[in-house]
Amino acid sequence: MQLRINYNHTMQILKYISVAAVTLLLLNGCNQKVNGDKFNRVEMLTNLSSHIIIPAHQQFSISSGELKQKKDAFISNPSSVTLDSLKSAFLLAYTSYMKVEAYSLPPSEGLRNLNVFTTDTAQIKSNVSSGSYDLNTANNIRAKGFPAIDFMLYSGSSNEILTRFTSDINASGRKQYLSDIVNEIETVSSNASSAWTSYVDQFIGASGTDIGSSSGMLVNDLSFEIERCRRERVGNSLGYLGSISTGTLNPMSVEAYYSAYSKELLIENLKECKTLYTGGTGISFDDYLAYLNADYNGQPLDSVITNQFDVTIQKAQNVPVDFSTAITTNKPEMESLFLELKKLTVLLKVDMSSQLGVIINYSDTDGD
Repeated sequence: MQLRINYNHTMQILKYISVAAVTLLLLNGCNQKVNGDKFNRVEMLTNLSSHIIIPAHQQFSISSGELKQKKDAFISNPSSVTLDSLKSAFLLAYTSYMKVEAYSLPPSEGLRNLNVFTTDTAQIKSNVSSGSYDLNTANNIRAKGFPAIDFMLYSGSSNEILTRFTSDINASGRKQYLSDIVNEIETVSSNASSAWTSYVDQFIGASGTDIGSSSGMLVNDLSFEIERCRRERVGNSLGYLGSISTGTLNPMSVEAYYSAYSKELLIENLKECKTLYTGGTGISFDDYLAYLNADYNGQPLDSVITNQFDVTIQKAQNVPVDFSTAITTNKPEMESLFLELKKLTVLLKVDMSSQLGVIINYSDTDGD
């Protein structure tokens, strides 16, 4: 009897312990979830859409319209004056594009197809001479957009470019091709800007962190864009396959190779990505990480990422010449820039995404 009493007593104690343990686990889990849910993601998405994303798309649409106007003037009257004016409009539109390239949300779909490099110059020449092409097909993805204009306006002296658009046997076809690829940029940018106006309520309403939520998609876009900077804007020219150096330099693989504008474009892109991360004067992902008390080796993760953006931008600014030249004349500075971009990629793709509970749903072969 005594043994039975002790057994029952012991089982009762174990039951209480089990219930208490489960209760503590549930409370702990609920506290984490409630803590995360209390962050005002609606306010964050409202700030990002109203003050950063939509204005950037509007500015890109405006600059693309100006590019189209300058293109029309050049085609009507090719001269050194209209060519210089067209080149200025091109660099302005290309710079504006850097503010929207990161976004893959529905209104922005198609924007990334405007800047696929390395340029397929053979395909461009073939399209110009044949006059038969479909810019929507896969074989023309590297023969249109900004890289194609870069090639057509800068791959020679101004006199050589003017000759190609005036007395060359393919001058007429070249004018038509330039007109078609510029018009496509103007159309895509205008459609994206208009689409954001009607999409913004849906964007703010998708305020979770799951796959398909606006926060989840922006974290993926930000990680993808910085990874593209590391791999395509710097790493490929230095001969990196992922993080492994092949030792083979490839200066022609840089962005905007013919206009020698790769450094300026990278800096503009990094600055815009930092603005997306910080939210400008409003709240964004850095505030979200601070709210969660996210830690990185004893330091606030939000500050670590902000500082890494600044360090990386400074490294890019320290490169004294265009990247295609710098990989041979200033290789240590380029290697240092590549290293900082790699650190930034890991901080966003691994540390930030895990703290926010966002799944990275794109893949690469780099192993970051």
